[in-house]
Amino acid sequence: MRKKLFLVRHGQTLFNQKHKIQGWCDSPLTPKGVAESKAVGQYFRNRQITFDKACCSTLLRTEETLKHIIDLPYTRYEGLKEFGFGRLEGASTDLILSFGHDLLNTSYTQFGGEDPQEVQDRMEKTLNDIVHEDVAKTILIVAHGANLMNLLERIDPDHAKDAIRFINCVIYEVDYDGKNFTIVDSIVSHLAQIKE
Repeated sequence: MRKKLFLVRHGQTLFNQKHKIQGWCDSPLTPKGVAESKAVGQYFRNRQITFDKACCSTLLRTEETLKHIIDLPYTRYEGLKEFGFGRLEGASTDLILSFGHDLLNTSYTQFGGEDPQEVQDRMEKTLNDIVHEDVAKTILIVAHGANLMNLLERIDPDHAKDAIRFINCVIYEVDYDGKNFTIVDSIVSHLAQIKE
């Protein structure tokens, strides 16, 4: 069965604003994050895109974002939670950059966090559970920056390299043909009018 998925990164949070590492720890949406989330909802309404199913991670920032996008019952999935950064949670994002490593391909197990392979496995399993557990054809999934990029690199590596990365409330349009996932587009046009 063919399905259409819209994967959305959460709106700007207090930790995003303060350049803090935010994986399994959580912080609330900023006013800008709320505006970004509402802009996603308006984008879908303008295009008459409606959803049969809505999902988010178990972290509050994705739930807050989803509630500003649509008024629809939703399910929270533990498997959609962000990359775990261990003891680096809450530290400056400059710390990760100082390692000289790629955020998505660095193992954080030495800090009590997750390995990228674990994140990809977890996200892929959860995505497959979501698309196969019912007959929903158009699905909204609100998740996180690092885990969404890890997922996109796993399910469609050829198109993932061109995907827009780490923009709050970016929308990834993904087609599912019953066997394969294909990234159709990365969308940020709805964010053009959002001010700091």
